[in-house]
Amino acid sequence: MGACYDGAGRPQRCLPVFENAAFGRLAEASHTCGSPPEDFCPHVGAQGAGTQCQRCDAANPRLHHNASYLTDFHSQDDSTWWQSPSMAFGVQYPTSVNITLRLGKAYEITYVRLKFHTSRPESFAIYKRSHAGGPWEPYQFYSASCQKTYGRPEGQYLRPGQDERVAFCTSEFSDISPLSGGNVAFSTLEGRPSAYNFEESPILQEWVTSTELLISLDRLNTFGDDIFKDPKVLQSYYYAVSDFSVGGRCKCNGHASECGPNEEGRLACRCQHNTTGADCQRCLPFFQDRPWARGTAEAANECLPCNCSGHSEECTFDRELFRSSGHGGRCLHCRDHTAGPHCERCQENFYRWNPWAPCQPCDCHPAGSLRLQCDDSGTCVCKPTVTGWKCDRCLSGFHSLSEGGCRPCTCNPAGSLGTCDPHSGRCPCKQNVEGNLCDRCRPGTFNLQPHNPAGCSSCFCYGHSKVCAAAAQFRAHYILSNFRQEKFLGDQRFSYGQLLTLTFRAPPGGSPPPVQLRLEGAGLALTLQPSSSSGPQDAGQVGEVQLGFQLQETSEDAGPPLPPFHFQRLLANLTALRIGASGQSPSPSGQLFLTEVRLTSAQRGTSPPAPWVETCSCPRGYTGQFCESCAPGYKRETPRGGPYASCVPCTCNQHGTCDPNTGICLCGHHTEGPSCERCLPGFYGNPFTGHADDCQPCPCPGQSACTTLPENGEVVCTHCPPGQRVVLLSIFKVARL
Repeated sequence: MGACYDGAGRPQRCLPVFENAAFGRLAEASHTCGSPPEDFCPHVGAQGAGTQCQRCDAANPRLHHNASYLTDFHSQDDSTWWQSPSMAFGVQYPTSVNITLRLGKAYEITYVRLKFHTSRPESFAIYKRSHAGGPWEPYQFYSASCQKTYGRPEGQYLRPGQDERVAFCTSEFSDISPLSGGNVAFSTLEGRPSAYNFEESPILQEWVTSTELLISLDRLNTFGDDIFKDPKVLQSYYYAVSDFSVGGRCKCNGHASECGPNEEGRLACRCQHNTTGADCQRCLPFFQDRPWARGTAEAANECLPCNCSGHSEECTFDRELFRSSGHGGRCLHCRDHTAGPHCERCQENFYRWNPWAPCQPCDCHPAGSLRLQCDDSGTCVCKPTVTGWKCDRCLSGFHSLSEGGCRPCTCNPAGSLGTCDPHSGRCPCKQNVEGNLCDRCRPGTFNLQPHNPAGCSSCFCYGHSKVCAAAAQFRAHYILSNFRQEKFLGDQRFSYGQLLTLTFRAPPGGSPPPVQLRLEGAGLALTLQPSSSSGPQDAGQVGEVQLGFQLQETSEDAGPPLPPFHFQRLLANLTALRIGASGQSPSPSGQLFLTEVRLTSAQRGTSPPAPWVETCSCPRGYTGQFCESCAPGYKRETPRGGPYASCVPCTCNQHGTCDPNTGICLCGHHTEGPSCERCLPGFYGNPFTGHADDCQPCPCPGQSACTTLPENGEVVCTHCPPGQRVVLLSIFKVARL
């Protein structure tokens, strides 16, 4: 797996090979001899000085000394060198000659070595750039006059704690001898107290880092004879370097063992340990779980992947998160509705059943929820009057969900079958009740009561009216048996909808069998089952048992079913009450004792009120509280038909009223007959026209009878005195014949 991993695949520090970083790289010199061609005269002792003076010509491959000779390979026997113009061309302090070497990327420099073909300079300096485009930083100064030339004291010593990024100045290599082949070697860590703990010193790690080196040749060494300006002497002083070498490693921060051209052709580390960058100086985008660090001998410090729970491939390092949790990878652009530093939770207003389930929207109803965030089961927190998994419906007894929650149902409990519709607020009404709140009796009914299964009682009114109301002049009255059966028979309409209570006594060990009540009357019959019961719970106790029967057609198990009108008609002429028991005997002796019968009814009075008694609004032709009588001018359609018979107008031709029961007219206006259809004797006329003067007195002697001849309308006396014949003419003249 390469040098960056051990045999078990575990990451370890790895380093590129140590090399001469300058070899083969083209250095640049600010001044080079040969342009124009010039002569130079090496001092005796300089290698290659066969004659006293030689020629430098940049255009001649055999005579040039350009900068490529600084970093080429050569043997000691066939030395090549770079050479500057001589002092004859003005090369001397303060004019500097600069040599620049670009390494192509950051290197960690161990040493810089210069081998001079002539004598070493009296003063020169080494500068470096720590990163491309950065400022030139002093690296080392060499001078016999450190203070004068560079303004620095001579010395190469630092105390612990001092800034170790300080360039030293030394005169050690500033002698004019040797005249050729002198070396200058600069060790980057020499004299630095932290050199023995280099891996723990970011300051020294930055100190040895360089992307470019600059050699500034500032002052030539001379024998002092240059002051005479002899051309031959001046031509003997110049800078010449035969070898420029830089020992170091491609800087990869312990995360690569190789450097090479990248896709853009630039030198870069071939990073391992999930790192990237030209120097492996940062973690790969998804490996940000801890801070980037250099690899050391003790720890590879490989970059660790972010934990995004499978919901993101992007993250960034968050130092505060790392300090608080030990994991600094903050995930970006979490998918699948997740959120959090590690996409470990659902987004706001989403939930999931467990950490592996997909996040689902809470969908809390915005009007019914206290907040839009639900719990891990997806259950929303509802407002006080709202319910449902998503708080999307009203609690029982409330309706019309809105921003304020739900409004309470205001159903009339007497008229409703239950709570209201949770959406519309409309109440479910009993059979005879209407209105959004079930607070009104339907037409044809009255007396809204909670114990009435239909809500309101049907108007009876003997079948003549559908408009009635509770009568105000009646009060509750209770009929007790005293074993007088006749008290419970006859007209019991005032008990309609009320309770008939039977009280039994059973010996110990007995219990009442199923009891039925049969009502008979008006040719009708009905069997009722108990609607309520009370008594001892323990069959071994001696006590009374009360059974209540509601006298209403809507009672449970009433059979055969009767319409309301017929049920009340039965009560209006109740002829029999039959109490029947069946099944197992209630006591060991088989005896059951009826001790009391109690019937709720009404009678005239004011307190306590009996609102179940009706008063009817009668149509034309009827009168009475219950429309039980015909109004004046009306009679029973069926003579003597009773209160159930219809009332029709009297047929008395407007000459009188009739008896409401028989229909016989009581005639006036000198009329007679069942319908006042004839004039009385002694009167004549047409009584069917309906006027008071329809019948006129006969114009006959002694007001005797007369008649009208139909053919001519003449009035003829029909009972004249003996010997007289009278004719009443139309002009009312009497003639004797």
